Amino acid sequence: MTISTGCTYMKNILLSFVLCMMLLVLVACGGGGSSPTTTITPTPSTAKTTATLTINLTGTLPASTAIAGADFTLTLPANVTPATTGGIVATSVVTNSGTFASSTLVPQVTYTGTPGTLRVILSSSAAGGVTQVGNVATITLQLANSAEPTTGSFSLSAVSVTEAVLYNQIVGMGASVASVTLQ
Repeated sequence: MTISTGCTYMKNILLSFVLCMMLLVLVACGGGGSSPTTTITPTPSTAKTTATLTINLTGTLPASTAIAGADFTLTLPANVTPATTGGIVATSVVTNSGTFASSTLVPQVTYTGTPGTLRVILSSSAAGGVTQVGNVATITLQLANSAEPTTGSFSLSAVSVTEAVLYNQIVGMGASVASVTLQ
């Protein structure tokens, strides 16, 4: 290798080194000005005002047995109440649905405030009762203080499912809160 070729080689290396350093300086500077900050304001969530529960009858209905009605007590979580008019539960709070949808008998509902409980009596107006378990009622409740109850927030007790001939309790039948929809 000759001296002139070596010098050219060294010049190229030195030139490449200087160019790399200049690129690093430009990238590090980023234009010299401060970048504008963007503030993202989260969208406030809309508070839910109602909870709609679906009540199902559960268990196995014995052969040749029809259901005349059901009776249960629903315990409400904190900040959940039924709509009332003059201290009486509004007729729109509990409605027949599913198996009892065609019933012309209005559900009987009593509200006790401490703790919040609803006693509900459902009756089928079908001659001879109904022969299917599953959905029987829809309950619409009011929510306060950003309450967001789940299915597990509600409990049913004193459940009684009545047969349509002698009006005896059907052993092995019960009820459950099948779903809760918040709106």
